[in-house]
Amino acid sequence: MRLLPISMVQPGMRIGKSIVSEEGQTMLRYHSELTQPDIRKLKLMGYQHLFIEDERTEDIRIADALNEDTITAVRLHLMPAFQRLQQSGDWNSGDMRSLSKAALKSMELILDDLSEQYRHSPEEDTILLMHMNRSSLSVVDQLCRNALNVCVYATRIGLLEGYGQEQLYALGLGAMLHDIGNTQVSPKLLLKTGPLTPLEYEEIQKHTEYGYKIVKDAPGIPLLSAHCALQHHEKINGSGYPAGLTEAGIHPFAQWVGLLDAYDAMTNPRPYRPAFPPDHALENLFTRAGTLYDRDKVDFFRDKVAIYPVGLSVRLSTGQIGIVAKHNPGFKQRPVVRILTNEQGDDLSESVELDLSRHLSIMIYRIGEDALVH
Repeated sequence: MRLLPISMVQPGMRIGKSIVSEEGQTMLRYHSELTQPDIRKLKLMGYQHLFIEDERTEDIRIADALNEDTITAVRLHLMPAFQRLQQSGDWNSGDMRSLSKAALKSMELILDDLSEQYRHSPEEDTILLMHMNRSSLSVVDQLCRNALNVCVYATRIGLLEGYGQEQLYALGLGAMLHDIGNTQVSPKLLLKTGPLTPLEYEEIQKHTEYGYKIVKDAPGIPLLSAHCALQHHEKINGSGYPAGLTEAGIHPFAQWVGLLDAYDAMTNPRPYRPAFPPDHALENLFTRAGTLYDRDKVDFFRDKVAIYPVGLSVRLSTGQIGIVAKHNPGFKQRPVVRILTNEQGDDLSESVELDLSRHLSIMIYRIGEDALVH
């Protein structure tokens, strides 16, 4: 199986994983043969990549950061609660109860899923990336996806750090609800494609304070989670907002949430720019370690995150094209690649695997669609 950009998908190809709608309905089942109308519909729905069967990579199994059923269930809990807050403008006790119930249930599902994975492979210290196969179509959808992604990354880090249940809930809920204040910001501002005026930027900055007020009043949500919403845009050199705090004044959980939120924002498209490749986003964080972000946290994340997902198409500096076949546990930025073409781009009669941790002079040059286009 491989992860293929939808622009490269052709009629007759077969789905490697079932495609499930946001409402939890199966639209195309595993092994279904794609038709031109299927592909056109998926493009209109915002799908960017599809898992496709391929006999050359049929033995490659793509591990998910979170079970698909869990993702669907969490979205069904969070989306209505986020929409209710966005529509009400002046939230009431019903909004707060709805948000708390949705967030606590979602956190339970996510923690159960990640804990089960951890129990099965306690020696596995990899942070897997969430597969975002579909572009966000609305502000609430974008908020929900970001909430889910940052929560999964933060909770996984908490498990790796050996946090107890109380800490895991405080960090995970803080990550899930860090941007809830954006439900109180004009969607036109959040979707604006051009530069923001100073007044517009000032309005967007208020989402941290809105978020704090919402989360601290949500029954059953730890106060520390509210501080994550308040402080996640603070920077350790004092250049952040809303209070311009320096490292000593920013809670470590809020520092984690801010770092993970920045990574997730960079690796997903925004109205004003395309997504950054994961390696570029990680490099961006690394160059700002010690000024905007805590260096130890950036180092920890860099050492644990698998930035090249299994199944991803890659072009090497040699010109060869292949698929990421597996991760190297101790060297996650240097995966094992199954080579499918020679240096001139001609298909090999028999694929070979190249362990990039043993060939340090060979680099991953392009990824995804860029890797497949000459």
